[in-house]
Amino acid sequence: MGKNPESNALIREERQIQILKGALSVYIKCGYQGTDMDAAAKEAKVAKGLMYYYYRSKNELFAALYKWMFGIGMEFSDKILTESRDLPAVEQLAYYIYEIFGVNKENPQMIRFFLRVPFDSYAIFGPDRWQEGVRGSDAHRKALADIIQKGISEGTIPKTDAGKAANSFWTVFVANLFEYSRMMAGDEQTDMPAVMDVAGFCFRGLGIKEELWHACLEIIIRKKENI
Repeated sequence: MGKNPESNALIREERQIQILKGALSVYIKCGYQGTDMDAAAKEAKVAKGLMYYYYRSKNELFAALYKWMFGIGMEFSDKILTESRDLPAVEQLAYYIYEIFGVNKENPQMIRFFLRVPFDSYAIFGPDRWQEGVRGSDAHRKALADIIQKGISEGTIPKTDAGKAANSFWTVFVANLFEYSRMMAGDEQTDMPAVMDVAGFCFRGLGIKEELWHACLEIIIRKKENI
């Protein structure tokens, strides 16, 4: 007697996630050009035939991978913004940094994925749809731009182009966070001086007063660490 439709759908979803996790592991090490279906199948511990049953090509596999990861990233970003929406802008940015620093400890693959997105979207989605590939990453910058604009209105962030400032903030943050992850092992993300160092690069780039961002970040750390 065959499985019922609900069980079949669950098994299908589990297999697809298993394959996407394998592809993600290879991708963050090798990039799009360095990842092939054989390597992804091996990492996922599935037969190559099963890989092709779900994804007919490398391009189809990566389109699914991007959609999956963007969904995870947007859910996390929305959670941060919802939890911090009533905070002053600089404190909200501090909260954003702290939370993403924390998720990098729990799931370092997420940050490494988003670091690669701008470089590979064109190859995956082509000249007509490449912007679709960066849309998920751009959502982070759009959220940051809104916070920065709020800070400008509050008078805590010097007047600037919020969109360009958000792009710089996100790029500096991800690059420094990735560097800490690459150079250090174990529980480096729990090191609060490391959080302060990375935050410092980001806040100084916005021209925020040292004592202000430092105080805001300490408030967040005390709240989150129950100090």
